[in-house]
Amino acid sequence: MSELQSKYNKDEILNKVAPCSLCCYTCAAKKDGIIAKTSETLLKYHKGYYDFQCKALPRKYKHSAKKELKFIKQLEKFTQASCDGCRNCKHGKFCIKICFILDCTLAHKVDFCGECEEFPCDKTKQIFSDTVFTDWLTGNERIKQIGAEKYFEEITTLSHYESYKKD
Repeated sequence: MSELQSKYNKDEILNKVAPCSLCCYTCAAKKDGIIAKTSETLLKYHKGYYDFQCKALPRKYKHSAKKELKFIKQLEKFTQASCDGCRNCKHGKFCIKICFILDCTLAHKVDFCGECEEFPCDKTKQIFSDTVFTDWLTGNERIKQIGAEKYFEEITTLSHYESYKKD
């Protein structure tokens, strides 16, 4: 495996960034990801707020209680994320059912595709949509340019879904 010398624990980086360079940590499916953790925190501070709205708000504002209940139910869904990440082999292939990248990086003794001598290879075009392929290519090129630690610092501050945003 490549050597990650950093202020971060190597296992932390590898747990939060998949071998394809996509950031598991910012994914809604990641069990211990930022979306699940943030949802847990929001639920904690929203405890009792729905009941408060039902009891304390004037009738003309009661509609916001229904919105609150809907919001709470969505947060509860996010807290139930169940993916352990690609490297743990317990992910159920949430992202891509036919993904081979973990096996490939292990066979090439690298942590990320971008560290491989064969990068970029054509094999990934077969499993990725155009958007995911572009994210894979861009992420791994960044790893090649700046290294895994700096890439980790960058990618964990961004939305996992930014490239899908409609302009």
